[in-house]
Amino acid sequence: MKRVLLILMISVFWLFNSVSVFAAEGKADNSPDWFYPSWAAEAKYNQPIAVLDTDTGLGRYSLHTKEISLKDLARIHGHLCDGLVISYIEINAVLDKLFPNGVVDRTDLRVVSKNGPCWVDASSMMTGARINFQTLRIDSTIGDGFIIQRISTGEAYDVHLKPGVFPKEQAQLESKIRKLRSQGQSVSAEDIDKVEQMGEELSRKILNLPPEEILVIKALPDYKFVFNDMFGNRGDIINKNMLRTSN
Repeated sequence: MKRVLLILMISVFWLFNSVSVFAAEGKADNSPDWFYPSWAAEAKYNQPIAVLDTDTGLGRYSLHTKEISLKDLARIHGHLCDGLVISYIEINAVLDKLFPNGVVDRTDLRVVSKNGPCWVDASSMMTGARINFQTLRIDSTIGDGFIIQRISTGEAYDVHLKPGVFPKEQAQLESKIRKLRSQGQSVSAEDIDKVEQMGEELSRKILNLPPEEILVIKALPDYKFVFNDMFGNRGDIINKNMLRTSN
């Protein structure tokens, strides 16, 4: 009996201390590189997340965690930009609430994101949500933010930038460039340079301000994640073979 109790105590001790052990594993590379400037690597609020996954295609939970950094996102996404930075900070802030022990279970999340390359790439990599598994919903009405839900608990949050954080002038210039290109017209190199400089300045700002100063995070009690409400059956054919009372 004493032996059983001892084994149970050791097991409980291991479980409660596994987070700290996990956190030391799989460290991310956050060093500067040609695509990842030192100002991003050294930013105060640029912190990696520790994630828990499964081993192999049919495996169980891993015994170790790994870190995912903003540099990892930039490498996979293709570049570092303000959209990626905003996504990273927003998602990171919600994950802190959903996983207060500091380890993000990427098997236990679903996300609503707009159809933008930065937003979708960040949400998929940081949360494990995917369209093909019906855990990533694309919804343009969500805007430049996310709804993130922990599947096992149902806890969900909406996260967006506070009004005024994204510069109005930058938004107008981005809109101008996109409109011209959608019409098949060229844009000036000066405008591209300017919008890139604005994006860098915004990224620097966001990475060095406390998240609570720039984000609005709202709890969504009883949130229902619906993946396929854009599909349905045709309502105008359900009575096509019914008899008529008259001609």
